[in-house]
Amino acid sequence: MLPGNYNPLEIQEEQPVGIMPPRFDKEEAPEIGVIRELSPKKVKEQIRMELKGYYYDYDEKKYIKIQGEEPMMNEKGIQKFISCLAAITDTVTFSNYTIEDAKAHTLFVIESCIPTIYINYQEYGIKNKSDLPVLTSKLFVLTYAAFMKAVGAGDRGVIGRTIQESIMNRGNGFRESPIQQERRGGLFSGLNPFRR
Repeated sequence: MLPGNYNPLEIQEEQPVGIMPPRFDKEEAPEIGVIRELSPKKVKEQIRMELKGYYYDYDEKKYIKIQGEEPMMNEKGIQKFISCLAAITDTVTFSNYTIEDAKAHTLFVIESCIPTIYINYQEYGIKNKSDLPVLTSKLFVLTYAAFMKAVGAGDRGVIGRTIQESIMNRGNGFRESPIQQERRGGLFSGLNPFRR
């Protein structure tokens, strides 16, 4: 006889008591860490905060307002300046340019953005015209640096070498020389009478 509320068509799932599912914590691959460190996202954030009058305190690990320092621009101006830094992206820095390409692209960005900032300086909250050359040089240096990182696939080459090294160091492809084996206590290291 079946109990009154029992339905044989219902699937009864039993939950194991006290058993936790296995954890598969994947260790981050070295190339992921390198990509994260080479990414220019931190640079853009730092520039944004500097324009607002903050600096990054590495001891405190946070941005701190500089006493007595006014922001160079208002929020609209900062947004326009950051949008002018379109070259500072992963797509650009992980590309492959020649030096001529880097120079030409930098010149294009500067010629396109600087007039906009100069013409609209009041709308962007720039109180002192003497700040315009400072902003120009900042835009030039950052843009040029971003394009130069891509010359000869610089950043991409770093990633490629990191991946290659990682593959070689993963058990199968890594072979130690007899000297390396002896230094770490390899197969015949116990037979070496000069080893201390």
